[in-house]
Amino acid sequence: MSRKPTMEDVKNLAGVSISTVSRVINGTRKVSPDKTEAVNKAIAKLGYKPNELARSLVMKRSNTLGIILDDIGYSYMAQYLRGIDEIGKMYKYDILLYSTFGSFEIQKKAVDFLSSKQVEGIIVISEKINNEILYLIKEHDIPYMLLDTFYSPDEFKTVSIDFKKAMSDMTEYMIDNGHENIAYLREKTAFHSSESKESGYIESTEKHKLDNWVFGVNEDTVEAGYKFLEKNYNKLKKNDITAIIAESDNLAVGLMHYCYDNNINIPEDFSISGFGNSDISELIKPSLTTVRLPYYDIGAIAVRVLVKILRDKEEFNESINLNHEIMKRETIKKIK
Repeated sequence: MSRKPTMEDVKNLAGVSISTVSRVINGTRKVSPDKTEAVNKAIAKLGYKPNELARSLVMKRSNTLGIILDDIGYSYMAQYLRGIDEIGKMYKYDILLYSTFGSFEIQKKAVDFLSSKQVEGIIVISEKINNEILYLIKEHDIPYMLLDTFYSPDEFKTVSIDFKKAMSDMTEYMIDNGHENIAYLREKTAFHSSESKESGYIESTEKHKLDNWVFGVNEDTVEAGYKFLEKNYNKLKKNDITAIIAESDNLAVGLMHYCYDNNINIPEDFSISGFGNSDISELIKPSLTTVRLPYYDIGAIAVRVLVKILRDKEEFNESINLNHEIMKRETIKKIK
């Protein structure tokens, strides 16, 4: 036939009712084997293709997941997304992506848009999502996963790493290389990840009976790291600081830029480490010692958990922490 076949055509060829055809296609109720076979043969002969939108409304399934994220331009968010997309496809889910650039108004629009598209679940990737957005998702009765470094895993069950342990391991690595006067540079923020990382640094220095040298800057930027060292270089040298642990690669790269501009040798004059294993950390010279976070794996496991919640109705009762890795490169010198 020249026109597209319909359910009516399938019904007539199979010799069954339209409701039987619908039940076979959507699997909503059991149908006898002989009628199921007749319908499937009619579908194959006619080349009938079900209307997926109508089918999703009947089954309450769209096989689509929504992703709300701040900005795909952030390298680590793109890595999260790769893991989500690849594993989502493995489970036969399509992905709808909505970038919000951190705007509360755009975040609200994102939730409304994804709800209108009948997404089965939402993964939120943000540096600090507004609580009202999470309540809005709940109002739409959409299961969700939150990947956000602001909140504690005790508040929202998530997939992440143990930030305290990761920074403790980096501090231990500095100490193992003979450094006893180690400064710590962090952004002044209430982020759970920032507070946890500082706790890891303090725990390790206190364990070895070393002094704590914690400094704060207003932004997590390369410029902030640069200006910090510009302002505090003499103070650090006066107190025999031999190493600086930065809570991010951005701050560490800023420290390195200042050293380069002022003929301060790394790691001879200062050993420096970062956190995050950003693309530039391996490209900059000398290459930056840092902590690698498994962003792809976090995204992949987050989507697996969400699929289990959707398909198997499993409860997600405990946050999952994945392993980090110390990337031992060229910015730390062994001094003993």
